[in-house]
Amino acid sequence: MLELCLFDLDNTLVKTDDLKEVREASKNNYDPGHLAHLNALIRLNPLRRIYEQHFLKKLRAYFPQLKLGVFTRAPRSYAEAVLAWAYPDFDWDVIVAYEDVSPTKPYGSGVHKAMETVGAENLNHVALIGDNDIDVKAAYNAGCLVAVDKRSWPSHMLPEHWRAHDLIPDGIIESAQDVLDFIQDHLPFLPNLERLHEGGKLQRGMRYDKVGYWAVGDTRRYSISVAGRSVSNHKSVQLLRQAHALSDSIEDNKDSAAFPQPWLEAIRNFINVTFYTIFKQKDVVVTVVPHRPSRHPRLEQLLNQLDTYLAVHPIGKLTVTCVPNLLAYTAGVKSNHNEFLTRVQRFENVRDHLVVNRPELATARKAYLVIDDVVTTGASLIYAQKRLAEAGAPDVHLLGLGKNIGDLYTYA
Repeated sequence: MLELCLFDLDNTLVKTDDLKEVREASKNNYDPGHLAHLNALIRLNPLRRIYEQHFLKKLRAYFPQLKLGVFTRAPRSYAEAVLAWAYPDFDWDVIVAYEDVSPTKPYGSGVHKAMETVGAENLNHVALIGDNDIDVKAAYNAGCLVAVDKRSWPSHMLPEHWRAHDLIPDGIIESAQDVLDFIQDHLPFLPNLERLHEGGKLQRGMRYDKVGYWAVGDTRRYSISVAGRSVSNHKSVQLLRQAHALSDSIEDNKDSAAFPQPWLEAIRNFINVTFYTIFKQKDVVVTVVPHRPSRHPRLEQLLNQLDTYLAVHPIGKLTVTCVPNLLAYTAGVKSNHNEFLTRVQRFENVRDHLVVNRPELATARKAYLVIDDVVTTGASLIYAQKRLAEAGAPDVHLLGLGKNIGDLYTYA
């Protein structure tokens, strides 16, 4: 269970889109006229609260040892005014505002300051609940848990919401009950492969997040499902990387010929929920992003292991055929990672060398799944889908075991 739960303020605890200008004007501003104006604007909308005061008091009652705080990049005068209006009879254990820490979000220093203030020591027992990518980045940089509360999101997601979604937070909050459950135990909220590696079970839905990727020179959005996160060794995420079980597993198995049971369970589960059918038999062909020539056929061996696993654990009316050599790379292909290719170079490299090795198996009568271990730019999976479609197989799904979480403060 958590020992410290921090909340973002704007559009997490309280709806404040209309207060942007007065928020900006509140930096280091305690002028009585300004504060009177701020308080008047706050009172114009009595329906601002996303978290009601009685719910926060319920958290206190349910979790008496839990410290509750606010981490906001809004100025302190503004934060105190909004919180005083929204929760007049609730005492926060800590409030970290714009003036209290530098740098503020999207960096994680404010989380560490809050921990120091309340005496929390274990990052694994600290969480930040926010509504956008700035909150996720701050939590990742701090090394704590993060949940994204979607209740303030519009029906058409804004860019900051898509970015938050695509960063794969530890949890997604859609109700007050979700908040209670996440504080009690975050494991059921994790993406499926991460959940299994952390010792959880597949008891709460089937979380495979669909992440949008764009190919160089292509305006189409390609959807790639991911079963978890693969955290890089970049300095901005070094605290998140520590003891991250799935990232450790991917690293430990980069040269393996036999793979962990959770990998097989998560892939089987994805096949089940993606291609599930009640009324008639369905044929599914599963393949992998191929190895480079002269390299170890690692994912092909994973697929052979999956084939054996599915023979023991078949899936209803699905006929699943594993074909390790459906795709291939031609001579001259480079290693995207080892040769430090740029994003554009990665796409060109895959575009020019990935082919359908067994075109006779491509048909519109079957569904296809292509698996990769770590998804960075998505180039390999995107071109696998393109090439199979060109060969006559339009129904192609893409799965990455882990989405790469790299430098939080630059874009590829």
